[in-house]
Amino acid sequence: MNSERTQDGVNRLLFLFAGGKTGGHLYPAIAIGQKILEIKPDAELHFVGTPQGIEARVIPELGYPLHLIAVRGFARGRILANLSVPFRLAWSLVQCARLVRRLKPAAVIGTGGFVSGPMLFMAHLFGYPTLIQEQNSYPGVTTRLLAKVVDRVHLSFAESKKYFRQQDKLVVTGNPVRKMHKTKKEVARKQFSLASDKPTLLVFGGSQGALVINRAILSILDRLMTKTEIQIIWSCGKWNFDEVTRATARYPGRVWVVDFIMDMPMAYSAADVVVSRAGALALAEISLSSLAAILIPFAAAAANHQQVNAMTMQNLGAAIVILEQDLQPERLAQEIIALFEDDERRESMQKAARQAAFADAGDTLARSVLSLVS
Repeated sequence: MNSERTQDGVNRLLFLFAGGKTGGHLYPAIAIGQKILEIKPDAELHFVGTPQGIEARVIPELGYPLHLIAVRGFARGRILANLSVPFRLAWSLVQCARLVRRLKPAAVIGTGGFVSGPMLFMAHLFGYPTLIQEQNSYPGVTTRLLAKVVDRVHLSFAESKKYFRQQDKLVVTGNPVRKMHKTKKEVARKQFSLASDKPTLLVFGGSQGALVINRAILSILDRLMTKTEIQIIWSCGKWNFDEVTRATARYPGRVWVVDFIMDMPMAYSAADVVVSRAGALALAEISLSSLAAILIPFAAAAANHQQVNAMTMQNLGAAIVILEQDLQPERLAQEIIALFEDDERRESMQKAARQAAFADAGDTLARSVLSLVS
């Protein structure tokens, strides 16, 4: 293991990331870490998460050390399930205290979600440099609370500043995204066993899937398959996987289905149009991939932040927004088909998406982390 310790034992090459449960919190952490490694190749990246989060699956596959803690968020409408939350939080604080004392990281970086809370709080308490990165236009509870104690807060939207009292800590950098390798469309489509020369739709509802989107696409699937040449890459999540697989089996070679796409950059490369939720990370990746999008914001998102995210993209001319209460199968089919038939409009939206991207967000954040250490 690499080590470069100061007199007080701090490991100047070890960076500890806390953020998970969903890809929206995890992948920004990975993106920042990858940029740190580009600048300091001998650095070590460690991650903190929970057994229930997406990080328990993704981080080991990437080969980084993962440290699990007991914390859980509150479950809406489940009183009995929430009884253990305070006890789990107390135990996770102890776990995080032991972790920072053992690893002595150069800095601790949080990317939101309840995992960040105990980790960054204990890192601050023990005097380690801390930074938090917020993905959404409306900052989460964890970010708003931690902003009082961390050294630096990086935001993805300028309008988020109004939610914080201490303005001197705030930096607007956009959302960092994982390495977005670009592959030629015909090559990328073959990776999904699809025709290399057919128009391609990418459908996904975040790392856990979206029932609303899945059901909407299922209701128009026959029309898309019989009336157009569109083929589909569909990340449906584990909850609807069997239902979607059964429905799409009658269209072999036209629909590629999986519960979770590990190589999203390849999927973006293969696609012409995206139908998705409006999580901040997804929008950052869609923008960087220069794709036209039909966004269906998650109606139950905190403070309706997904709708705010989506409307920002629509106002820039980069997306079409359909709210859940307005989601009718006929309208969705019309919007999808119209985008594929109107090359000029689709290309205009792709250009607007490209202009909205913060291409250097990851590099800026990595250098911010390193400046805290120095």
